[in-house]
Amino acid sequence: MSDVVALLHAGAAEFGTRVHRVEDWSAATPCSEWDVNALVDHLIDEHLWLPPLLAGHGLDAAGKIVESQKHSLAGDRVAAWDAAVLASGRAIDEPGAIDRQVTLSRGPTPAAEYLGEMIVDAAVHAWDLGRAIGVDEPLPADLVEFAMPMAQQFAGSEPYFRAPVEPPADATPQERLIALTGRNPR
Repeated sequence: MSDVVALLHAGAAEFGTRVHRVEDWSAATPCSEWDVNALVDHLIDEHLWLPPLLAGHGLDAAGKIVESQKHSLAGDRVAAWDAAVLASGRAIDEPGAIDRQVTLSRGPTPAAEYLGEMIVDAAVHAWDLGRAIGVDEPLPADLVEFAMPMAQQFAGSEPYFRAPVEPPADATPQERLIALTGRNPR
């Protein structure tokens, strides 16, 4: 298994641990556009898209598959998360999955690059969700280390991240990562 696959599993596990601890689905998150429910739905959607994209479906066909699955998963957000991440995990664990191309709105993209973007999203949004529900457990160091270069690349680039904020002088690597995304890390 490649490092990217292992890190995607780790990012999903971090986010999932927090999903299972949600009590207030309407709580605000540091990602000002989304409450907890919308944030969790965003990551569910990402994991629902992954299997059809890795299977070689174009955007239209993958979108129909995702919409069908979302309809069947409506209601219980925790169960929907668990089902979506189980399906995406199976898809990325298939032999050769990391070596495929996926069709995104920007065109054909190496699966490894797409998974890298999902890892960054999982790490940052695990932190967002943790803040929203009062869980301040640190992210794994390897997840933060992997996410840092991509966060640096996209810092301040809408719609990816808001303008970076200055991290505290004594910031941890995780706090520096979060500051790059335009969030106050403390």
